[in-house]
Amino acid sequence: MHALTRRHFIGTTASAGVLSSAGLGRVSAATPTRRIACEEGFSLPELIDAVDAFMAKHADREPGLASLIGPGGRFPRMPQLLDPELRIADMDRAGVSMQVLLLNSPGVQIFEAGQGAELARLANDRAAGWMRQWPDRFAPLAAFAPQDPDGAAQELERAVRSLGFKGGIVNSSTNDRYLSDTRYWPILEAAEALDVPIYLHPREPRADMLKPYLEQNLQGAVWGYAAEAGLHAMSMIMAGVFDHFPKLKIVLGHNGEGIPFYLDRIDNRYMAMNRGGTGKLKRRPSAYFRENFYVTTSGTNWAPAVRLCQEVLGADRVLFAIDYPFEDGPEAVRRADAIGMNRADSALFFHANAERVFKIHAATSS
Repeated sequence: MHALTRRHFIGTTASAGVLSSAGLGRVSAATPTRRIACEEGFSLPELIDAVDAFMAKHADREPGLASLIGPGGRFPRMPQLLDPELRIADMDRAGVSMQVLLLNSPGVQIFEAGQGAELARLANDRAAGWMRQWPDRFAPLAAFAPQDPDGAAQELERAVRSLGFKGGIVNSSTNDRYLSDTRYWPILEAAEALDVPIYLHPREPRADMLKPYLEQNLQGAVWGYAAEAGLHAMSMIMAGVFDHFPKLKIVLGHNGEGIPFYLDRIDNRYMAMNRGGTGKLKRRPSAYFRENFYVTTSGTNWAPAVRLCQEVLGADRVLFAIDYPFEDGPEAVRRADAIGMNRADSALFFHANAERVFKIHAATSS
């Protein structure tokens, strides 16, 4: 298999756009005065150095990441991930008022627990510095190391209570396990008690499921990311996570990783498997998705998909996002503006939902 080029790995969209603008719909009835982008990548040099050092010695432990970087490759060091002033200039060009920051994949989850926890704390302190200097531009989510579930819960609490963070971020699997595994439930208990969401962000499929993706170079954003994060979310539902934590909030990007399109089928087949009953769950699977999940449009500001999510989940559950810096900001905004929403739904989509879900201070203008 050929290694991906740097251009393909970082997901720039000079060519992606991308799809034809045909069918994007009419321009929105109201131009938004505030746009909050809700899945915007962030990193720090120390973390990238640590990823490079880990992969130089232990690439066999992370075959999916190794396949994206390529043999002997290094993790892309994009200046947009590291420089807040460059980022703000890009936000201004795109017409974005605020970013919800999250530590991009693989985050700290490939490391041993102690190193992962140290890097998560450093990342949170760095993001807190950005927020203190530019409080109207950045709303960070807390990194944590699920490798140490109790320590992760404590770091989430520190970031929320002491630093003012708006939730947590997990880059899908940790040691080939999902948050459906009860060993990680101290993290979910903390998030529910703090009343903050966890953003379930993709990474490449787990090592135990990677082979068929590698065969056709599907392990990255073209397909594998959505398959991995979608499976993680469905595993949480089917494991009964939301019966144990009924107020837990999970945010999924990329229009819910395709799950909204499939909700009716999921219910239909699940009920058939359980002879018309709900099996071990208290409710149908779709009920949990509609009540415990929110979706963002990161990388997927395509009018038909966004409208479907709004119709299936409700306009109050779909949040605007770009997936900066892996997507082109001005193009994402152009496509989102062209979807065609009434004034009330446009306000929900571009800022009011984010203000509610992430407890961001409302503003009357950008």
